Amino acid sequence: MTEPHSPDGERRDRTPIVLGIIAGILAVVVGVTLTIALTRGGPSQGAPSPSTPAQTTAPEQDPAPSAEPTDPAEEPAGVQLAATGFALVDDSGAETFGYGWSDPSAPAVAALTEAFGAAPEQRTEKGDGTHYPDYTVYQWRGFALYDMVPIDGGTPREEYTQPSWARVTANTVGEVAVTGEFGIEIGTTVDAVRAAGPDAEVDRNGVTRYVFAADRSSMAGGVPSYSMMADTDGTAVTAILYYFYAEF
Repeated sequence: MTEPHSPDGERRDRTPIVLGIIAGILAVVVGVTLTIALTRGGPSQGAPSPSTPAQTTAPEQDPAPSAEPTDPAEEPAGVQLAATGFALVDDSGAETFGYGWSDPSAPAVAALTEAFGAAPEQRTEKGDGTHYPDYTVYQWRGFALYDMVPIDGGTPREEYTQPSWARVTANTVGEVAVTGEFGIEIGTTVDAVRAAGPDAEVDRNGVTRYVFAADRSSMAGGVPSYSMMADTDGTAVTAILYYFYAEF
């Protein structure tokens, strides 16, 4: 005969199986959880906090301050002639370049070229081969600078009474005024010239040259000093010269 089963006995037989299944499921869950925890990295060190958005572009910077603009150099407004040389001056009358008659001519030619806005024509004026040397002439329209060429065996430049000199035939060269002394300029009438009190009148082939400050033509301490002369056509002044005057 087969022994009958009781309800309590059947429940006791199934309990270990159920518990084993639950334990297995829990083990799997725990294992998966540990695996995820171990494989996840820590919080990113470079990640921005939620309250501060990440900056993707460099912040705008104020432009560097630019240098203050500088005023252009004052352009020469005039050439003023005097006994011992000439000067370039600005609008205020301040000297920007000075030249003495015995100075090297190259800086003067460069300064006049810049002032007049054009390079000069150049030629040679022949002397007499003895006491009067050849001169290199730097000629602008209205202004000429004569610079001596030393004679072999002759008086050296630094001792010569007239190493350079100037001749003016216009009151302006370009936009630059050229000014002499005694109130005389190109176009001044002969009557006005005489009224200015020249020291001498010299006939030159039927026209008169008027000499001012005749007594200041000299050579002292290596510094030449000239008189001012006004050539005329019988009616008005046509040229002004700064030249060494000597009576013969």
